[in-house]
Amino acid sequence: MKKLIIIYYHDIVEKGKGYSYQKVEKEHFENQMKYLKEHGYQTILFEDMEKPLPEKAVLVTFDDGFQSVYKNAVPIMQKYNIKGNVFLPTKYIEEQHSHFMTWKMLKELSETGQFSVAAHTHDHVDIRTLDDESMKEQIRNSEELLETRLNVCVNSFCMPYGKYDKKSIKLLKKNGNYKFFFASFYGHAREKELRNKLLPRIGISNEDSLDIFAKKLQGKMNWKGSAQKLRLKIANLKGERIRQYDIE
Repeated sequence: MKKLIIIYYHDIVEKGKGYSYQKVEKEHFENQMKYLKEHGYQTILFEDMEKPLPEKAVLVTFDDGFQSVYKNAVPIMQKYNIKGNVFLPTKYIEEQHSHFMTWKMLKELSETGQFSVAAHTHDHVDIRTLDDESMKEQIRNSEELLETRLNVCVNSFCMPYGKYDKKSIKLLKKNGNYKFFFASFYGHAREKELRNKLLPRIGISNEDSLDIFAKKLQGKMNWKGSAQKLRLKIANLKGERIRQYDIE
């Protein structure tokens, strides 16, 4: 059965620089993109998830739309013909926060056919805190801006901070038109379950050696996801509040 490997980044920076604690230095990033190319991984866009997956499919994602992605990651990805996907908190873009991409940059990327965008709420808010009306507002503001500014239809949503619960998932499904939902736990997504499971994404760290990066792609670190789910079951038995890993 085919699987989709989903990896995520935030800030791609020059050595010793960057604004995010989840930064990856440019040199490491290039080595990783080169590895994908040389080892036959096929990168896809959000819209490609609605088609049969290619062999060794990888979805390369970036959270938040840092300007460093445009400046540092994009030229490297173009060099190796790697496709990329960006989850955008639209308020940051609309208000022109200095560390984030502009609409002009995002429009340029989306028109290349090599990059796709999706929703990350409007305010980058913990969706567990939202009631029905607030969720509608977050979805409406995000979708309207993405569609009007970039002329795109959005099919995917990523949980800010990786946080969610059953209630927030139900509100998302009720109020949004999203087909794919992304979280931040270890694992690979099986092709037949892309639409009915909360999708795992593997975070890439600046401390990851190329060997660790390869192991993450190969699924050799996915035991961490199993450990997360075990903790979830234990927490549920105790009545503790913790993230839910499946859309039910």
